[in-house]
Amino acid sequence: MKVPRPLLWLALILLLAVRLPAQVKFNGYLSFEYLKSQKDGFYPAGTFSNLNGGAVVSGVLSGPLSFAAEALFNQNDKFSLHQAYVNLQASNLFSFKIGLFEVPFGRFNRYARPAENETVYRPLPFHFFPYRWSDLGLSWEGNYSFIYYSVYAVNGVSADENGYLEAPAKDINKNKGVGGRLAFRLGEGFEAGGSFYSGKYDETNSKNIRFEGFDLIWVTIGWEVKGEYVRTEVKHPFLNQTLDFDGYYFTLVMFFNRFKPYFSYQYSMLPDSRLDDEHALPFNVLIESMVKKDRKAIGFKWDFLDNFYAKFEFDWNKEKSLDKESQLKDNGYSIQLGFVF
Repeated sequence: MKVPRPLLWLALILLLAVRLPAQVKFNGYLSFEYLKSQKDGFYPAGTFSNLNGGAVVSGVLSGPLSFAAEALFNQNDKFSLHQAYVNLQASNLFSFKIGLFEVPFGRFNRYARPAENETVYRPLPFHFFPYRWSDLGLSWEGNYSFIYYSVYAVNGVSADENGYLEAPAKDINKNKGVGGRLAFRLGEGFEAGGSFYSGKYDETNSKNIRFEGFDLIWVTIGWEVKGEYVRTEVKHPFLNQTLDFDGYYFTLVMFFNRFKPYFSYQYSMLPDSRLDDEHALPFNVLIESMVKKDRKAIGFKWDFLDNFYAKFEFDWNKEKSLDKESQLKDNGYSIQLGFVF
């Protein structure tokens, strides 16, 4: 029997981790799902799918100098290096990172691992970006009192031959994507931040793309509220105009020890009325118009053991820009099982 390549990589990392010195940490995660939708959705028959995992190695090299590396794999035998960087923590005010790292745009992109979110699917507005967006470059981060900041320069997102955005880590033009996030933490559990990204997505270095976002989170002993607004501006490659699209979400989570019920409302402009959440491609620069879609999701996350969790979610979907006769029957439910180590 042929052993899938991702499992071989994971076994190799586990073997190396056992022999690493004490100051090095090894973590990982694994999840899979059962998906079922109405007749117009992608999974009317119901299916087990989306076996995904990751392995993270991090540690201290010397004094303020640390490193981290994260590898991802999925059921299609695809292995990818998600992060690999060195970080110099000079002080709370100044931290310098160089290498491949998650782009600090908003909150979700840096907390998108399955165990870090209550919902099964990513929020609708985050279909604008490559999923788990990381890029090669450098960044500065830090905080002073209640003010937190991130500034970065990376190779930038580009459009593939079919117009879909991607972050291949290699540079396709002379332009560098630049961006940042500024956040304010008030009290123990409240944070609000604003983010932006600007760059060129084409080989001729002439087509602009810009992301803007606002995020907030408020955490108490008994509940959590979080949400984000995202707006995209892109210079169309053929039309002589700049198009803009937006979306937002908010999620309310209640805490009952290990049991966390939640409600999430999401709205976004999407390229198609039918959406395969787990395998949907990111934003396409060739699109001239978008479909307005909203989602009401209700579910729970149950941490039934220290390292194991289960999620259940039911989604009501509606295409707001379509008339009643054109509305899809694509509501559905999903179950996710996973563990972390």
